[in-house]
Amino acid sequence: MNKKKVKLLIALVVIIGGIGALVYSSMKSTVTYYMKPSEILAKARADGKAVYGERVRVGGIVINKTVKGSAATRKWEFMVTDGREDKIVPVAMVKTTPENRLLVKYKGIVPDTFKEGVMAISDGILSKDGVFTADTVMAKCPSKYEASQQKEKEMAKKGAADKKAGRAAPVSQ
Repeated sequence: MNKKKVKLLIALVVIIGGIGALVYSSMKSTVTYYMKPSEILAKARADGKAVYGERVRVGGIVINKTVKGSAATRKWEFMVTDGREDKIVPVAMVKTTPENRLLVKYKGIVPDTFKEGVMAISDGILSKDGVFTADTVMAKCPSKYEASQQKEKEMAKKGAADKKAGRAAPVSQ
């Protein structure tokens, strides 16, 4: 190869390397890991340096009677615990353990759907005192789950009443 081709090849490698470094650094700052409260707390117990100060997204069910705050002060404090993704049910504090509940503090406006018993997803940072300081809070609307659960309950009651009355279930075709 002559000198011109070598110089061109070196310049091309430097440019591609620079672009790759820029893409990597920008993606690294925007990537947020999703964890359940028990996962982030277990990771903190195992290796605190890996979690504290790292930006993560935590999702869980808001525990009943733990929401404190007001729209006037825009300061909120609540606890979340692990929950099933397919079923959102209210959770009482006595049904949780310190290993699967996390205190979240948030300063800002919470969504209208945010309340006890809903799935809340928070972006923020876990501090060394075990408090998760959130920058954003999102609430998953449980209405679509409630409707199907209510329908299932009604159908079960109707089926039990039909069985007790001696009526057979209709056969669908």
